[in-house]
Amino acid sequence: MTPLMVKGTLFGLLLLSAAVWDMRNREIPNLIPALLLLCGLIGFRPAASVAGLFLVGGPFLLAAVLIKRDGFAIGGGDVKLMEACGFVLGVWPGLIQAVLSLSLAALVGLVECRLQKQPLSAVRLPLAPFFCFGGVSAYWLTAFALQI
Repeated sequence: MTPLMVKGTLFGLLLLSAAVWDMRNREIPNLIPALLLLCGLIGFRPAASVAGLFLVGGPFLLAAVLIKRDGFAIGGGDVKLMEACGFVLGVWPGLIQAVLSLSLAALVGLVECRLQKQPLSAVRLPLAPFFCFGGVSAYWLTAFALQI
């Protein structure tokens, strides 16, 4: 097993644990993003990791600060999780994760909205399961594209 396969496996398991925890408790413990940062040290690329942390996590931080709490909101755990994912993945795979995750979350939110016959602002979904899907997909898609 190569170090990048180990990194991908740990990354997937940590995201899966964040998803399960978020679905059960509606929060993400600080330990998971911290462990993801450690996972990002496997095959560490300083420029890509730091750029990914800011360019992938930054928009989530901005959204969390600017969006009102009574409607759609992003929690601090989600922000920390995406910052850590950006650190692990780098910029382009991290942005692929963000697009895949948020697209799937929007689709599921719209379906849930229609099924419950409520406005979209009334639907509350934990985001970590979507980040898990997007992160694992982005990691392995880019790994296969780079022939790791």
